Amino acid sequence: MAVTAAAYHGPGWRSRPGRQEDDLARGGAWAPLRVGRDFDPLTDVVLHCPSAELLTAAEPDALQHLERLDRTALRRDLDGLAETYRALGVTVHELPAPGPPGGNPYRGANAMYARDLLWMTRAGAVIPRMASTVRAGEELQTLRLCARLGVPVARTIGADGVFEGADAQWLRSDLVAVGLGARTNEAGARQVEDEAGQQGARVVRLSVPTGVQHLLGVLQVLDADLLAARTSVMDPGEVGLLRELGFTVVDIPESDEVRTQLAFNFVTVAPRAVLMPTGSADTATLLARHGVECVARVPIPELAKGAGGIACATGILARTTQD
Repeated sequence: MAVTAAAYHGPGWRSRPGRQEDDLARGGAWAPLRVGRDFDPLTDVVLHCPSAELLTAAEPDALQHLERLDRTALRRDLDGLAETYRALGVTVHELPAPGPPGGNPYRGANAMYARDLLWMTRAGAVIPRMASTVRAGEELQTLRLCARLGVPVARTIGADGVFEGADAQWLRSDLVAVGLGARTNEAGARQVEDEAGQQGARVVRLSVPTGVQHLLGVLQVLDADLLAARTSVMDPGEVGLLRELGFTVVDIPESDEVRTQLAFNFVTVAPRAVLMPTGSADTATLLARHGVECVARVPIPELAKGAGGIACATGILARTTQD
């Protein structure tokens, strides 16, 4: 007997066309939140402020903080950052709170650094596997966010891989930089490289210097052909490779502003337009010589006590695709 029911792939059966990227571009089945280049106009971010109980659950060093954090002051920093984003036309989402601690009583104490907790692609979110036991389990907050917003999970880093979102950047739509160091290992980088390859991009691997947390701490994307880098602490051969790939690399010197005021920890909000922390005037002037505008500055005195700045705090959810 001939099978005619659509349930058994008869004439009424309709095969799903295209790729996951196409689904996100159209919207409907999934939220149209995606990133393909880290200099495209920023449209959606996620922020988070942990509870006072988590921020004081142990001594600062045990929590990977530099100083004891005051939740009210941290909330003030993050609210100011959120207000600035909204004034720039960026939608701000909130990361869900962590669930019960399970085997990690400190889970969520560093979730204000939301950039680490996902890497957005054209096909959805890559869920990291955090490198330290202190942050283990924060990935669940990202999964809850994705479920709430309707963002597909393109990949979850697993096996013996570790990877954090601030170690990957879309330099161009066909080129991703991945940083290898204490937060992303070879196994994690291979999984990111495989995902990038499935989306038509190749990966350039860069080493994260000792004393720097992530690739984001030494490399920033400003435009299709323009990068900013702390070149004096990077591998010279890797800086040369970036230039061979067609990028102009703005050398950011190791000033007090960079080391203590987190001036390099800025967010690219559009091509050649950045949001910076206060105390970054010299760095902003240097960037301006290359046609990069600082559109606003925000104070982050409490956020910095946790060993991160506004770029660390900003989970990138979506940028307007320009190509």
